[in-house]
Amino acid sequence: MNHTALLILIFFGFKISIQDLRTFRIKNRDVSVLFFLLSIISLLQANIVSQMATGVLYLFIFLFLYVIGILLPIQSGIGFGDVKLISVLAFGYLHVGVRSISIYFLSLCCACFMQIGLQYLQQRRFPNRIAMAPSIFLAMGLYLYAPMGLLLPQ
Repeated sequence: MNHTALLILIFFGFKISIQDLRTFRIKNRDVSVLFFLLSIISLLQANIVSQMATGVLYLFIFLFLYVIGILLPIQSGIGFGDVKLISVLAFGYLHVGVRSISIYFLSLCCACFMQIGLQYLQQRRFPNRIAMAPSIFLAMGLYLYAPMGLLLPQ
C-alpha cells in the first residue's frame, strides 16, 4: 500500500471514528469523499475493476447482515452507515476471495470484542449499542498489517 492511501486511511479513520463515537452516525459526506479519494488512487494504480468487484462483494455480504439485523425482533445488528463504510474501505484496501473475507471478518470480530471489553471496563456494564466505526478501522489495520493470514488454514 502506498503512503497516500495509508494517510487517507488514518485521517478518515480518526475523523469518522470520533464522529461515530459522539453521535452513533457516519456521515454520507465523509464516506463519499473517502470513496472519491480511493477511486482516484485506484485509477492511478489501474486496478479499478478488481477493487470495484471487492467493494460490491463486501457490500452484499454486509447488506445481508444488515437485513438480518432488521428482521430480528431485538434491536441488534449492524447499521447501514457501517455497511457503506465497510464497502468503501473494501473498495480501497481489501482483496476478493474467501480467504480475504474470512481474515477481515475475523479481524472485525476481534476489534468489536476489544471495543466491547474496553467499554465494559470503562462503564462497568456491557454496552447495549456500540459505534462500530472504530472497530471497522481497527479491523482494517489488523487485516493490512497483522499476520492473521498465517492463522487460517491454507
